[in-house]
Amino acid sequence: MRRFLNILNLILVFVFIANISFASSFPLTVKDDVGRKVTITKEPKRIISTAPSVTETLFALGLEEKIVGVTTFCNYPEEAKTKEKIGTFQSPNIEKILALKPDLIIATGGVQRQVVEKLEELGIPVFVSYPRTLEEVIKSIYTIGRICGAEKNAKNLAFDLKLRVAKVTTKAAKAKSKPKVFFELWHEPLMSAGPGSFIDDLIKKAGGINIAGSAKSAYPIFSLEQLIKEDPDIIIGAESSMGGNPLEISKRPGWDTLKAVRNQKIYTINDDIVFRSGPRLVLALEIIARYLHPDLFK
Repeated sequence: MRRFLNILNLILVFVFIANISFASSFPLTVKDDVGRKVTITKEPKRIISTAPSVTETLFALGLEEKIVGVTTFCNYPEEAKTKEKIGTFQSPNIEKILALKPDLIIATGGVQRQVVEKLEELGIPVFVSYPRTLEEVIKSIYTIGRICGAEKNAKNLAFDLKLRVAKVTTKAAKAKSKPKVFFELWHEPLMSAGPGSFIDDLIKKAGGINIAGSAKSAYPIFSLEQLIKEDPDIIIGAESSMGGNPLEISKRPGWDTLKAVRNQKIYTINDDIVFRSGPRLVLALEIIARYLHPDLFK
């Protein structure tokens, strides 16, 4: 049975790649992650990224020479810090963007919706990368490569990421049980990640049960009473919330009764890796899988 699951996962990877349609010429029209049709008339030479996840994707695709602007939040890889800054993630500077004369802007959804609308009015092609699941992240990465003229690199990267995901899910399927997991986004108020979030998707793929998985929102507020009632086997927290020493949470009033605290099953993960919808989200999956099933992921 396990061998069958392994073969099935690999087959799904190859099917994914086989179903990717390649276009080697421009103009090119694609649909972005929010359903907008975007036409790229010629291969972009000057690209602006308005999100750290997009910047990471462009570098991973080997497109660093084409990047002419990024946000002040774009800090990975190290070379991203040397690129011209176009403002913050929440408020990109339209005038600065125009001054850099881009022929393609890659943005994200949510807080950047109004910025996208303004740039669209100015006649600059804007592609919105706004995936919600790990599969959608990989699809968006491939599409970005395609519209930027890096199809071969995009195919290779998408294949590698899909293969790594398949390896994790195949190993996780061998686990004898699924631990109950609480992911701490923030501690005051206590906030977790529920359905519709990347983290919920990662915990499930890594072979765990997200205790916030049945919440009514993607980022629910938890009470200590709820947490004690659920009594998770494992607690994983964002580094920004837990600080340098995750075991410090045992000093929080009432937390010493939790199974995860008593057994010292408390871990942290870098915020940028787990919150950004870029290639490193697969690394986040691998890290979480190791926390949940150390016997399987040595």
